[in-house]
Amino acid sequence: MGRIVFFALVLLVGMGESLCAQNSLGSLRQSVEGAPRQHRLPRTHERRHSEEEYEWQDDEDSDDSVDLSGWGNPLGHILLFPFSGPRYLLDDHGQDVYFTSYPFADQHSGNLLIEPLWTPELKETRLSLGTEYADDFGQQQKITTRLQFDTRSRFGLDASFDYLRQQEGQGDHDQTWLGDINLTWRFAQSATSEFRTGVGYNWQADSNSSGKGFNFTYGGTIYLDNPSAIDFDLDLGVIGDANLTRFKSSYSRYLKRARFSIGYEYLQLGSFEADYLTAGMTIDY
Repeated sequence: MGRIVFFALVLLVGMGESLCAQNSLGSLRQSVEGAPRQHRLPRTHERRHSEEEYEWQDDEDSDDSVDLSGWGNPLGHILLFPFSGPRYLLDDHGQDVYFTSYPFADQHSGNLLIEPLWTPELKETRLSLGTEYADDFGQQQKITTRLQFDTRSRFGLDASFDYLRQQEGQGDHDQTWLGDINLTWRFAQSATSEFRTGVGYNWQADSNSSGKGFNFTYGGTIYLDNPSAIDFDLDLGVIGDANLTRFKSSYSRYLKRARFSIGYEYLQLGSFEADYLTAGMTIDY
């Protein structure tokens, strides 16, 4: 367990940001919509420019290029470490697994049982429904609703919906919605830890603007001594013309099926940047 916690701490290094960053929801919309696009050059000119550039590249000495082919080189190992590392540390060889009735049920050590001898009371799926309140202790608050569905096959679904609210003068407020939905793969697992990754769809919408784009997600859960757990999630993607970065980390305590958590979230979307302290509750089925 010690080396798993150490690995999680390594993932968190460098992710912390100042708790004073504040931007308006107006800057979020401007980032998603982007600057006015420049007029494109006539197609014939573009084609001529492309052909000239291609001819110039053909004249280059190919021996000067860097060969990054194959995953056997050190760079390949470094890029794959976030996936190969947890799988190695958890000694995951594709063993058969089942879900417990709920995490820590019947004195189990976590969410999964590896190759159990007896399965009548065990489950083949896990559904988690949660809500979370976040506050930057300034003018912005956020309410998140999240659904996670996981299966023995390791495939799952992860969807979240964020309502962002900003207080303005004279009792007025601004608001917008963010969301994502991802197909996930639990690539490393044990009785006490799970790591997952996936790809999906991002969106932003309100009465003044809207946007959509691609999302990549990476996260995990480490079950500590009964009934505690640590969760982390990293999302990297695009909405409209804006790059999205989101990092969340939380500490949870279980009471039967209910999980109560406190944590931290960093959200950046284009020029919009915010830090939140979070508190939430999740029910596991």
